[in-house]
Amino acid sequence: MSEQELQAQNLFDVSGFVAVVTGGGSGIGLMATQTLAANGARVYIIGRRQEVLNRVAERYSSKGQIFPIQGDISDTASIRAIAADLEKREEKGINILVNNSGVSPELKAKEESTQIDFTDPHAVGQWMVRDGVEAWRESYAGNVAAHHFLTAALLPLLRKGGQAIPGHSSAIINISSAAGITKTHSQGQFAYSSSKAAFLHLTKEWAHTFVPLRIRANCIAPGLFPTEMTTGVSDENQKSRLEGAGFHFPAGRVGKETDIGSALLYLASRAGTYVNGQVVHVDGGLLLKSPSTE
Repeated sequence: MSEQELQAQNLFDVSGFVAVVTGGGSGIGLMATQTLAANGARVYIIGRRQEVLNRVAERYSSKGQIFPIQGDISDTASIRAIAADLEKREEKGINILVNNSGVSPELKAKEESTQIDFTDPHAVGQWMVRDGVEAWRESYAGNVAAHHFLTAALLPLLRKGGQAIPGHSSAIINISSAAGITKTHSQGQFAYSSSKAAFLHLTKEWAHTFVPLRIRANCIAPGLFPTEMTTGVSDENQKSRLEGAGFHFPAGRVGKETDIGSALLYLASRAGTYVNGQVVHVDGGLLLKSPSTE
């Protein structure tokens, strides 16, 4: 192997690659989008809010290009439309799929999590179901099923993309959460955390299933990052802020763009072609201090 092949700009090169990022308009999805576009990839961002997608495309296109596709991946008809649109635009397929979008509907339980008397079974039982059955349906539909159906629809494009670039296998990168690994109650978000655990397992099932297709599936499990889910809002640049948080993590801070970007580039580029079915914990050391399943 030549010295040139070992240089970082070649190992982690994604220039000319085609990527699809769900929920690419804010939070971790935007971090992924920025990273891929800054390194020369052509990125399609999918989301329900057209104005947000347009804003991102206008502000963050650099070496690569960012194209908005409005769609709801929890709806099968919308998924078919997204797949058909991508097939028309990218005859040689796609190389990277980042399944990032997610939901966290247990707002009431989260608000009450610091007020629960954990020695009172009635109080704990009521708190566990505070947001009702619908929160469970929404969590599993948005955090697991939507990605499953979208990925199934895009498999032919991922297969084409892998065949178009010698030495690279198409990469699916799922964004789960450290909440799917820790044994804590996640502030009462039992539906959210268990759905993220399901997404971790689904990643491993996909990796095994897609071996004949030469499509890799890996997962990033982030810790605490500034997103609309954790802060509730984004600013005019579609960015969120978390002030005074993360000091109790070994890293001493919350996550930032470069943390997601470096892990994403590793899994998406030639550097990660020998990695399949794995979970990368990008959590600032959270799992070193919290009881976890790993």
